Amino acid sequence: MQYEPGFHNVQPNQRCRIVTLQLAIPADADIDYVYDEISALLSGAVASNQSNILDWRYPTEYMPEVIASHEPVEGEIFIGMDVQIGAKP
Repeated sequence: MQYEPGFHNVQPNQRCRIVTLQLAIPADADIDYVYDEISALLSGAVASNQSNILDWRYPTEYMPEVIASHEPVEGEIFIGMDVQIGAKP
């Protein structure tokens, strides 16, 4: 892969940390629409040149479907969802 300046702030030979973020979305949501929403949020940060967000991607190999309790509390949907990089369903 060859370096291509584009809509990211990664510089040649820059050391970076990859941060994994989990989001809960409705199971019937159009995933492409969700990606567009996320991209819109992150694009503004990257464009500001003052953000620590350098680039992002949407790994699709692990997207489990879970069911909330009848009285969901904040964070419960993520219980047991710790993901190792490269995890498979």
